[in-house]
Amino acid sequence: MRALLTLVIGLTVVALGNYWFNPYLPICRLPVTYTIDNFDEAFGISEEKALLALEEAEAVWEESLGRKDIFEYQDDAQVRISFIYDERQQAAAEAESIRRDLSVRGDANEVLVELHGRLVEEYDTNNIEYQARLAKYEAEQDAYNAEVERYNRQGGAPPEAYEELERERERLEQERKSINELAEKLTDLAVRINDIGDKGNELVGEYNERVESFNDTFAHGHEYTQGDYRGREINVYSFVSHEELVMVLTHELGHSLAIGHVENPESMMYYLMDAQPYPANLTEEDKEAFTLACGGNFGSRLLGSFRAVYNGLVN
Repeated sequence: MRALLTLVIGLTVVALGNYWFNPYLPICRLPVTYTIDNFDEAFGISEEKALLALEEAEAVWEESLGRKDIFEYQDDAQVRISFIYDERQQAAAEAESIRRDLSVRGDANEVLVELHGRLVEEYDTNNIEYQARLAKYEAEQDAYNAEVERYNRQGGAPPEAYEELERERERLEQERKSINELAEKLTDLAVRINDIGDKGNELVGEYNERVESFNDTFAHGHEYTQGDYRGREINVYSFVSHEELVMVLTHELGHSLAIGHVENPESMMYYLMDAQPYPANLTEEDKEAFTLACGGNFGSRLLGSFRAVYNGLVN
């Protein structure tokens, strides 16, 4: 028991040593002040909009933790934030352009699929009518021919019967023409369905190739290369939307609190930007990491260090 206690105490001391002396995990001092130091308008947004994104990123931490003293904007601040435009933003812009093109192509494919479906439905409906009317017409035509043949064997039809047969003949002729028009409509529909089907298959094939190429090049979870935190400086290199900028700033502001990466893929402090939801919010892992780095007293930080060691032993 004493040996186990010694081991636990020893591990705790090691954890504390790592906590106190690791340059990436100092005790954070709140509030952390920040300012925009350099801003490149080549990003296509104003500095005011960048500041709004920063305020939203700040709110992710403060509202999730129920505190208002975590970050503060000051001209003469501890953390200097720079927006640096380079090839990374150019690559991000290219990816966004391709993504939008794929979206347009995908929408066009959906329109074709929907049109193809409507035409097939129209063809089926008209074909049912055609088959029914054709069968009825053929039966009535056979009956008419049999009646004419019967009167011919009798030497001819009386005047009243002849007039009735003539009216039936004219009706059947009109029905034949109408059925032929319906048959032509079916033929036209079949041609359109086949043409749209061929065109749709071609477009879908091209779309799938483009999607596969895009996924191979861009669409994988990636580390937070859009920005980094180095020695009280946050550098932002790339983003394609306000939402992504907020996510990047939230992550890097977390590093300014001396918080490292956590294990939950949905956490703001996960090393990949992939599965995090938007609007951004802190997970329990993010909150625990904050408590470990910025807890209110030595005891809470000691407990956090001990818990980290204990979890490492049992997990």
